[in-house]
Amino acid sequence: MRRGFLSLVERLRLAWEGLELWGEQTWRRLAPVRAGLAAHAVRVRARPLSWGTAYVTAFCALSMVALDRPVAALFKAHLGGEVEGFFKTVTRLGEAQLYLIPAGILVLALMGLSWRAPSLQRRAFWRRLAAAPGFLFLTMASSGLISNAIKTTIGRYRPRYWFEQGLYGFEPFNTHWGMNSFPSGHSQAGFAAMTALMALYPRHWALWLTVALLVAASRVVTTVHWMSDAVAGSWLAICVTVLLARWFRARGWPPYSSHSPL
Repeated sequence: MRRGFLSLVERLRLAWEGLELWGEQTWRRLAPVRAGLAAHAVRVRARPLSWGTAYVTAFCALSMVALDRPVAALFKAHLGGEVEGFFKTVTRLGEAQLYLIPAGILVLALMGLSWRAPSLQRRAFWRRLAAAPGFLFLTMASSGLISNAIKTTIGRYRPRYWFEQGLYGFEPFNTHWGMNSFPSGHSQAGFAAMTALMALYPRHWALWLTVALLVAASRVVTTVHWMSDAVAGSWLAICVTVLLARWFRARGWPPYSSHSPL
């Protein structure tokens, strides 16, 4: 029994050594791949928006072909009750007017105070205050206009047409609500607002990101939009916000914290 036990231990030890040897050899063979990934990571860090757009475009194309319909069918079949009610409530946080109107009013009010200021110093003070809501307004408005232009140009059918009539595809240059699914406007608005707030108040970035993700997810979970619609709308908003933040920074207008990640 002892000899049999020792032989078993020896076999296990030899197997482990063989596994270690195989791992070392595999790690060496993958050296070119690891070097390529490291070099690619450097390129991505140098141009994150460009590479991110390439990846998002590839994902959306794949999703349109293979993922959108199964995901929508899954949620349609199993979602209901309080969960559906929660996401239908959350989705209202993606309505652009919730942010555009207050930001626009605040900008006008602060600029009005600057015009009536008795000194150049006070005028500069009010204009600095107007930079933050101005940044939020421009982020929402510009990304929204781009989103609406893409919607009309592409003319993608919303999920309801697939569920009700079996229609799935595109009808370009159509302004009908049911044929402007891509990208998701609520996802764009939610991410534009929350990314702008992340730039303005980075200390609470986790809260802003959570709200943005919930809004985008709500459009898919409630089957108002396809998954690729929500991903595209979210990424569009992120890109526009980052570019506007860089534009503000280049002109010395700090509408965001110095600790902002953008």
